[in-house]
Amino acid sequence: MQEQLPQHKAYMLSDFGIRLRKMISSQDGNAPMTYAHQDDYYVMGLVEGGSGRGLIDFKEVCVSRGDMFVIQPGQVHRFISSNDIEGWLLFVDSGFIGHAEKRIFNGFLLSTTSPLFKIDNKRHNELRQVIAMIASRIDTGDDDLTRTTIIRLTETFTGIVVEAIRETGALQEKHGGRQMEIALSFLHLLAEHITINRSPSYYASLLNISPGYLNEIVKEVTGMSVTLYIRNELILQAKRLLVHTGLSIKEISNMLGIDDYAYFSRIFMQTTGISPSAFRLKNHG
Repeated sequence: MQEQLPQHKAYMLSDFGIRLRKMISSQDGNAPMTYAHQDDYYVMGLVEGGSGRGLIDFKEVCVSRGDMFVIQPGQVHRFISSNDIEGWLLFVDSGFIGHAEKRIFNGFLLSTTSPLFKIDNKRHNELRQVIAMIASRIDTGDDDLTRTTIIRLTETFTGIVVEAIRETGALQEKHGGRQMEIALSFLHLLAEHITINRSPSYYASLLNISPGYLNEIVKEVTGMSVTLYIRNELILQAKRLLVHTGLSIKEISNMLGIDDYAYFSRIFMQTTGISPSAFRLKNHG
């Protein structure tokens, strides 16, 4: 077991942070990666044929023709198997994803348990056309003008994906703009501060709202109370470390800001129904 989960960085993609890859399961160089890893960039996948199975943060995902998926920075993922899967993967540095688009992606993550959504034929054809234009330029994009064109085409691709997400209805438009902004701000703050403080009142104070109002918003958007959402996020980070690193349970507890690792083991057991060591054994390999 490795000591650290593999981290893929945007600068590894290309010298300007965008990469397009054709996905063909029968060709090693183009097959999706079967080892668990995290990216600090977005991955948008369009499935054109066949089917496949993968894991995203311990949730199994099955994809088939017409499916689109978005893997967000930080999510642990790997491919499990495929049945002649074909498609495209567009890897994009988060710097090329606009604020409005990030808001939609984050809202989608908050509002649904699956990263999958279907693309209608019209948008599928549009995305294929944009991919063809990116593909014709990306291998020779060694001048500023061509790179600018690739960036603009990538923004167009992202815009079409965001349109499709909004039309699925998974992004709950019933929530007001301010409610969603508060929920997204909470998500952002939690990612930064979860190892420091896990009290709902702490995050409410950072957002200048009452704990009751924060709880009301988070529950309406996610279906969970603030306390439960925080605990689930903490346990997700623990699961990542248990399965994908060789750190001891005590070291993991300390990394997550919990000095008493017996307490950590207890809340892990309460949340998952299994001890940390048993979870590691069950999911290793």
